[in-house]
Amino acid sequence: MVSRPPLVAVGLAWLMLASNAAADFSHSGSLKNLSAGSRSLVDDDRYFSNLTRLRLEPRYRYEDWVLDAAYDLELVTGSFLDSPEFALLRDVPDPRYWDLQGDVYESGDVLARHQLYRGTIQWRSPAGDFRFGRQQVNWSTALIWNPMDILNPVSPLNLEPDERIGVDAVLWDSPLGATGRVSAVHALQHSDKEASTAARAKRFVAGVDAGVMIGEFAGATKAGVSGSGSVAGTGWRTEIVWSEPETGERYWQGVADLNWAFRNGFNLALEYFYNGQPAPPANLDVLRLVSTHPLYTGRHYTGLLAWQDINPFWQYRVVAIRNADDASWVLYPRSTWTLPLKREIYLTAGAQWFGGDDDSEYGRLEPLGLMEVQWFF
Repeated sequence: MVSRPPLVAVGLAWLMLASNAAADFSHSGSLKNLSAGSRSLVDDDRYFSNLTRLRLEPRYRYEDWVLDAAYDLELVTGSFLDSPEFALLRDVPDPRYWDLQGDVYESGDVLARHQLYRGTIQWRSPAGDFRFGRQQVNWSTALIWNPMDILNPVSPLNLEPDERIGVDAVLWDSPLGATGRVSAVHALQHSDKEASTAARAKRFVAGVDAGVMIGEFAGATKAGVSGSGSVAGTGWRTEIVWSEPETGERYWQGVADLNWAFRNGFNLALEYFYNGQPAPPANLDVLRLVSTHPLYTGRHYTGLLAWQDINPFWQYRVVAIRNADDASWVLYPRSTWTLPLKREIYLTAGAQWFGGDDDSEYGRLEPLGLMEVQWFF
């Protein structure tokens, strides 16, 4: 179905034009082009996808009130639109509460769409900060896997690691002593069973940044603890989350991380991830397309993350993952260059390689290449 852009798009455009009339108004934005190519896992045909995204980010501040938004206009082209994967994605219901996204135009080889990526109203009161609207709520501290990122989960293989779908919610956040924070969130859904209500407290105690979380998340009771610190020049992070679904057995997930930062700017992290709820290997590729949460078939994973700013104009990031249960693996390097121009323009190239038996979690996947150009204004 094709829908027209909502009134929020008109409102944002009006604010952009009227920015000189409001002293507390500011705006920024970006233009991104992301190209990716691989082979379909369903019919084995090669495909190419090209995404162009214009993002407008206005901000309005009035005394203790702040209005933030990020509105996207996207154009998708390429043979991916004819792939079985895209046909499956078209039928996946949007997990967000408000219908502030949709298609503007669609033909056989072109898709134009829009969305309110972020949109919040924040009130800074004596009782704490209240933020209402479409937002990111991330309580995780780990680097590759994030069990405590319950509302905005993202896969380590995401082509845009910094992009998260967001959740329509009300969030309260307040200081807890001199070194802590306490938060509570309610994420709206059309069904009470799918809504989420949770709280988290975090505080720095005896050299440890410790946190505890508990709540109801889409029909499952979850409780988690996290911690991070440093010993003898070695950083560490950990997360453990226990879950009891309304249907099914209890399970837990946990991450243990060791990380080092060297004087030459090189950073290295080693992680172990335990997954207490393996997904069935059958139809995993289809399940991943329709699921809003990352899925894993194994219980034991190891990961390596390395990154470095080689100079002010060049940085790289490499993720390597191994499923210890079936010996399949992933290698995901990304390199970003800042072009020496007056405008902030970034060029990123990356690839994903997979290995293992044909029936293993990662061995069944096809290599993928990506190229990204992003211009900030």
